[in-house]
Formats: sequence, structure tokens, C-alpha cells
Amino acid sequence: MGRMRGIAVGLCVAGAAVSVLGLGWFSDKLYTRVRPGELAYKPTDEMPPRVDMASVQRDWPASFSEPGEGSRVIAYHRDMRGRAPLPVAGGAVVAAPPPDLGTLLASADAGVGKQKLQLCASCHDFTQGGPNRIGPNLWGIVGRPVASHAGFAYSPAMKGHRGSWDYGVLFEFLGSPGRVVPGTKMSFAGLRKPEDRAAVIKYLATLGSGAPPLPQPKAIAAR
Repeated sequence: MGRMRGIAVGLCVAGAAVSVLGLGWFSDKLYTRVRPGELAYKPTDEMPPRVDMASVQRDWPASFSEPGEGSRVIAYHRDMRGRAPLPVAGGAVVAAPPPDLGTLLASADAGVGKQKLQLCASCHDFTQGGPNRIGPNLWGIVGRPVASHAGFAYSPAMKGHRGSWDYGVLFEFLGSPGRVVPGTKMSFAGLRKPEDRAAVIKYLATLGSGAPPLPQPKAIAAR
């Protein structure tokens, strides 16, 4: 009798274990728990694959509120692990020298910059006297004080940035708006290529008459 009871208990335990494993397998089929760690699109120069990890940490956990953001961060991390490390000297990472903005602007094509700005047309208007949209009107932006366009509700972060949109400030901001002005409402990731930023800035300088002269290349300025 005791033997039969032991067999019955064993069968019950085995059946319960099989049921749990089967339910786990079935739930995995219904709701995937595995993040593929691959981007669903091939990034272009205007859509850089990089992730602003500082922004992710600052906005945690809201930074993962959008579908697919977790997979995007994982994909970025895996991509970075596969890259060769930067050269080092004396135990410190050697950063690439910053590009000479004067040289970049001298060779930049304003026509290319106008084409690049099509990415921004859904949020900004570029005509004289044009309306504000999600972002402020950008006619005459070069040289204009930050957060100064009439009628636009700037974020507290942008209001506190102060200064003017000179060539250097615009160049840094267009590279990573969220890094330069933490808390800005502008969600654009930025233009990765310095040449693209220079082309955009050169075109923006043609909008209006208030833009200061272009900075000279260092080689010329040093003479």
C-alpha cells in the first residue's frame, strides 16, 4: 500500500513538472521574452545607430517606454563590443582631434545643407515670417539669441541654455541636441557627419541677413 502511494505521489509530481514546463513553453510562443538585439532597419547617415547612453540613464525607466527601445540599446551595445578599441597612449584613450569648423564651412555646400534640412521640415519652418511648428521658425537662426523666437514655448532647459546660436554652438548642438542641452524637447538624434552639419549651417546662414561672417580656417587665420 505504501509503495502504491509513493508511485502515485511521484506521478503527481512528474505531471506537475511537465505541466509547468509546458505552460512555460506555450507562454514563450505567445509572448517572446528574447530581445533579438538587432536593429529593424539599416541606419543612414541621418539616422545614426548610436545611442546616447547618458540620456538613457538620465531618463530611466521612461527611456524604455517606447516599443523596441530595449532591443535598440542591446543592439548598440553588441555593435560596440565588436569594434576595435581606440588607440591608447600612456594608458589613456586618445580622442580624435576636433574638426576645424572654419575649414569645414569653407568647403561645405549650402545646397547639400538645404537637402539635409528636409529631415527637419516636419518640425520647423524656414521661411521669413513663417509659423512656429513643433519647433520654432528657423529663419535667421544663425547669430540669434537662444530661445528668443517670439511666440514659441521653449522648454526650461533651452531657456536656461542662454548665449547665441553662433557657428560653434550650432555645430555642437546639431551633433547631439540632447547632450548639448539636456532636457530639450527636441528629439532629433543629431547629424553624425561633421561635413553634413557644416553644410546645414552654411545654408542656415543664408536665411536672413543677421548671420555673422563665417569663421576662417585655422591655416588662414594663423597667418
